[in-house]
Amino acid sequence: MTNHTGASVRADHPTERSLSLSLEAEVMADADTGRLALVASTDPQLSDFAETSPARLRQMVTAARACLAEFERLADEQEARDTLAALLAEQDVAMIEAPLDKLMDVNDDLADRLACWAMESPDGRHYVIVPAGQDPIARVAAVRRVIEDMRGAS
Repeated sequence: MTNHTGASVRADHPTERSLSLSLEAEVMADADTGRLALVASTDPQLSDFAETSPARLRQMVTAARACLAEFERLADEQEARDTLAALLAEQDVAMIEAPLDKLMDVNDDLADRLACWAMESPDGRHYVIVPAGQDPIARVAAVRRVIEDMRGAS
């Protein structure tokens, strides 16, 4: 999927995303008349390189800024995944992803509010259970709270 700023998002897998951004703009002089014109493109191959208005270029810049925010979000999500992996390893806690549709069969109102819960196996192994497909940033925060509570109760 590509938006009008040239950013593309690939979502083959729920946790897999690809972003790209291209914006080219310049003032060019017409070879015949010498008239200056504002031209811009959002395609890396410049296939849509054409004269544009200042207002349209500002719209393109605004859209590009929104795409840059998505780039930052991508970094934040990966940082959350890395932090979660380190936290689980440090605390020797295993994580299980539970499909939300199964939880909703039990209680759909409760399933919407479950972020993370803990259990201990008979052999003393600790687990955190999280909803499948959960936002990585929300997940690391929820797991951190549950582990703190779990360790505080020990």
